[in-house]
Amino acid sequence: NVPELPAISLNTKEWRFYFMKRNSAAIKLIARENLSGRYGTPMAALLLMFLCSLLPSMLITSTMSTATVLGIVTTQLLNYMVSLLVAVVGAGYAKLMLNISRGEAFAVKDLFFAFSHHPDRFIVVHLILLVIQFIFALPFDLPGYMNKDMSDNAFLLLMLFGSLTNLAVNMILGLFFGLADYLLLDNTDMSAMEAMRESLRLMKGNKGRLLYMDLSFIPLMLLSLLSCYVGFLWLTPYMRAAGAVFYMDVTGELDAPRPKPAPQENDSYNHSYWTGQ
Repeated sequence: NVPELPAISLNTKEWRFYFMKRNSAAIKLIARENLSGRYGTPMAALLLMFLCSLLPSMLITSTMSTATVLGIVTTQLLNYMVSLLVAVVGAGYAKLMLNISRGEAFAVKDLFFAFSHHPDRFIVVHLILLVIQFIFALPFDLPGYMNKDMSDNAFLLLMLFGSLTNLAVNMILGLFFGLADYLLLDNTDMSAMEAMRESLRLMKGNKGRLLYMDLSFIPLMLLSLLSCYVGFLWLTPYMRAAGAVFYMDVTGELDAPRPKPAPQENDSYNHSYWTGQ
């Protein structure tokens, strides 16, 4: 007789150990299979998200003066506001990838999903992360603003160290709070702080897997740079799809899929050019 496994409660801390932890190669394979024949919509959404970031930034740069301290501060504040709004759009991109990974209807309009589902929660999460990034970036930004006589070589060196520090901080924050957006998307009644705490809990024992997966994309990133950034149109959806699959693996959804929603007769996603289906 084969003994039965005990019932698993999602409220217990032990539940995640009953599910398989897939390695980077397996997660990326699932992501590629999910995206097969569906790249059009993620690419179109990526271009739209890029425009949502580029156009406001260009407007701020062209209209604001950085010749005074007030101008510098105002420009930075406006750029931070734009980055928070883009972060909400980015959460919508995560929703698009979740829908693709779950075999559900998807469309470019998923980019704006978070705006109609308590966007303040996403803003709070990314505001906290932005403050942390700002604190670590300040030692590199202040000398450039305060010392106008700095040599070009010293300025470039400072910018290089600042960029590397920012990259490292972003990667570390992602290892702790990278699941917060997904949790908010799946739980509309969850607060920002609850999502961050839950992300911390879920990432225990999973940080190494995520870090290895992120680093495994570096060769493809270098190739995308050599293609004058065109390759990122393909690579970014691939990376984001892998992120969605990783979330589904950590939460156990890959082994115990959620029930699919019932199809609607007048579903606006169906037979649409933008769906890629």
